[in-house]
Amino acid sequence: MITDNVSNNANVNTTIFQEQSGSNNIKDRKGDTKLVALYKTNIFPEVEDYHDILSAYVNQINNDKIQLTIDLAGDANQNKKYETVYLWLIYYIASVAANGSPTGDRRGQLYTVIVPNFGARSNFGNIEEGWYLAIFNNTDISYTLPLSKISDMPKDKVQVFIDSAFIGNPSSFNYIVSAMIRVNSTFIDKPPDYIVDSAPNNYDLFWKRWFR
Repeated sequence: MITDNVSNNANVNTTIFQEQSGSNNIKDRKGDTKLVALYKTNIFPEVEDYHDILSAYVNQINNDKIQLTIDLAGDANQNKKYETVYLWLIYYIASVAANGSPTGDRRGQLYTVIVPNFGARSNFGNIEEGWYLAIFNNTDISYTLPLSKISDMPKDKVQVFIDSAFIGNPSSFNYIVSAMIRVNSTFIDKPPDYIVDSAPNNYDLFWKRWFR
């Protein structure tokens, strides 16, 4: 579970997001997972096939619904231990209005879509096993959707449907995705302990800076 410790440092990320293409589909290599520690721990979890991101894409369902999907090399419903969390970090530029009138000002907007899964043996206090969804507005440092229980995922996918209002109703946006693991059930009010995979690839340093 990622709570208010999610970074709101927009300056770290603006350049990276502006390097993204306009495509809504991101591809990633199979078999490129590895444990990259974000926090020091003596627990080393096994990397599973469902930590391996193959692709990510976005579909507009109608004027107010967005489908976010990550294709995986395995079935994430099979997580039995620890917390596995999948993140979409969303960035776009929005016009800023003052006193109800449009202005020429433009402001970067950052949102994190958080999809954690708690295994049956994860032992995270009173958190029930299964899937959850939360959306965090990194620009305003507030949740637009608090952590909420959701149903199981399709086989070999993480897929959620969200109201576009939860991310500010953008007409388009750039994004990156990641798969992470939390092994320490004592301190759950902090980011995960490991990043395992991300797309686009080679974003390990970025995520370390994001959670600093």
